[in-house]
Amino acid sequence: MNTIPGQPLAYYDPEVTQRAQGWLSSGKPLVWIPILNQENFPDTPPEILHWLDSRQAALHVPIGDPADLLLMPEGVTGWLMPADEADTDVACGVWNGEVYILGVRDERTGKPQTLLGERFDVATGQVDDGQ
Repeated sequence: MNTIPGQPLAYYDPEVTQRAQGWLSSGKPLVWIPILNQENFPDTPPEILHWLDSRQAALHVPIGDPADLLLMPEGVTGWLMPADEADTDVACGVWNGEVYILGVRDERTGKPQTLLGERFDVATGQVDDGQ
């Protein structure tokens, strides 16, 4: 059973969605962090976004219940992760009143991304080259 209704988007990844559903079902504290880029904030100068990104900890929004995700700003994608973790490859956003869970890919390379950079293979400690 899905906790959050939604439709697959371009970077829909069932494994990412299942992981997020598990976090939400477990009741563990989560945080949502807006992705500070021109796509989310087209009218904000890049230098302002960079400055804000360097102070990202101040932008962590606590998520205690799945319904809290519906309180996020419409059309802004953010990272979602357990509050006690440092990195994630799970992103989510609200469009037309629905929460969407998705993976993030670099628009230039198509490689999966995480909050801290490219996605790493936990087993090998190597960057996942997507091949």
